[in-house]
Amino acid sequence: MPHLSIVTCTRSPDPALLSRVLAAVRALTVPEGWTREYLLIDSASPEPLDRVSVVAEFLAQSVTGAGRGWARVLRAAEPGLSTARRLAVRESTGELLVWFDDDNVPAPDYLTHVASTAAAHPDVGAWGAGRITVEFTGPVAEWVEREMRPFFQERAHAHDEFGGSTVWTPFFPVGSGLVTRRATIARWADATDRGAYTLTGRSGAQLSAGDDAQIIFGAVAAGERVGVVAAQSLTHLIPPKRCTEDYLARLEFGLSASLRVARAECFPAEQLGPAEDLGLIEAVRAALKARRVHGADGARFARFELARRLGALAGTLQTQRRAEPWWLRSAITALRLR
Repeated sequence: MPHLSIVTCTRSPDPALLSRVLAAVRALTVPEGWTREYLLIDSASPEPLDRVSVVAEFLAQSVTGAGRGWARVLRAAEPGLSTARRLAVRESTGELLVWFDDDNVPAPDYLTHVASTAAAHPDVGAWGAGRITVEFTGPVAEWVEREMRPFFQERAHAHDEFGGSTVWTPFFPVGSGLVTRRATIARWADATDRGAYTLTGRSGAQLSAGDDAQIIFGAVAAGERVGVVAAQSLTHLIPPKRCTEDYLARLEFGLSASLRVARAECFPAEQLGPAEDLGLIEAVRAALKARRVHGADGARFARFELARRLGALAGTLQTQRRAEPWWLRSAITALRLR
């Protein structure tokens, strides 16, 4: 009987948000003819997760009549998303791995669409939710509500779409609700273990989605397609503390830098040299344009544009093993991007 492995990697999660995630996992419909397991990966939290009351309650409720639970907690020896994911790959047993972040609330029929997609599209190695709804869990600034939902992965695809591209494409899946075939994620884990992939995902104060990108680009590099399924839907819970200008600027910088590194490491034969968006003059021009377009909010959006451009340059220099020039280091410090 085919088997699904559902995984959440987390470190010191907000108990209120995690409680909603666990409730949603418990409510998932298991597709007919499938079995499932749930792995909660504790990324070396200072307080072990199995001592947290919402986790202990969830584990108790997962025990079946045979006395065995379908959920378990595994603790990584050190923090870092990449480390936690590789532990999940080693310890899980499913043909498909479904990755929910600790702020993802999937719809009850999520796994049903995962199973049908896997059967209908055997050449697709990684895919994700076509519909992601952002829910701010507390009051946020008006400009965040108005402008930043797409930044937090909100999307609404009208139909399924799959393909392969060496550049990031709108139908590429994101980390929230990502689905991977075992061969696809095992290939990423092996490349990371060997040092061929160097991005580690979020760790400590570092903000990036590098390992997400390498999982997806790695699938494309192996000849697989990737994409989104319109019927797969989830809610992305965003607390107000992640909606500050400083946090968003740092995240923009980290995402932009890691995307350049991910592409270079997944497609080493491609020449990913200097691009037109990497120069200082071009960055300043783009920032000034963003300031004009956004009116009263122009200053913060100019900062975000500079963060994106400077991140792309830092990532490109990293792939070329070149030192960052003094002006780039100074700009990164002045804009508080690291």
